[in-house]
Amino acid sequence: MHNERVEYLRSYLFHAGFMPSAALVLIFCALLRGLRNSMWRIALLSLPGTIAHELAHFVVGLLLLAKPRGFSIWPTEQGHNWRLGSVSFGNIGLLNGAFVALAPLLLLPIAWLCVVYVLLPLWNDSQWGWWLLGGYLTATALFAALPSFQDLKLGGRSILLYAALGGFLWWAYTHA
Repeated sequence: MHNERVEYLRSYLFHAGFMPSAALVLIFCALLRGLRNSMWRIALLSLPGTIAHELAHFVVGLLLLAKPRGFSIWPTEQGHNWRLGSVSFGNIGLLNGAFVALAPLLLLPIAWLCVVYVLLPLWNDSQWGWWLLGGYLTATALFAALPSFQDLKLGGRSILLYAALGGFLWWAYTHA
């Protein structure tokens, strides 16, 4: 099983367009990171990722009965910080809070699939304009994949519960 995963990764790492595509995505991520000094600029340029981030919360919350009640992608100021988007819920608890809070992490495999199934074929077909657009969209998804501090605060108790449970199960497994 381990060798299959290594071979899967190796098949893409040595693909002719992989390194340029990975570099493109990282350059766009660095540009997005560098534009954080202007709230409206980052809000506009990261909009596709913000939509994906908030949709991840919404869909996971819907599936886990957290009762999503509000959805916004409009930037709002909160003290000295800005919130690019938000989803409000009516039923966040210990059992579903961690999964709803960490839902944006689902964008990581989506970003990988975009590199493999979108960027590499576009590179191979020399469709440079679409390749650049795909790299930008992939970067916004990657940029939005990390849960925010507000997300972690929302699911903090649930995350701690699952971390403690996982730690206990790991301890029980290794000491059995």
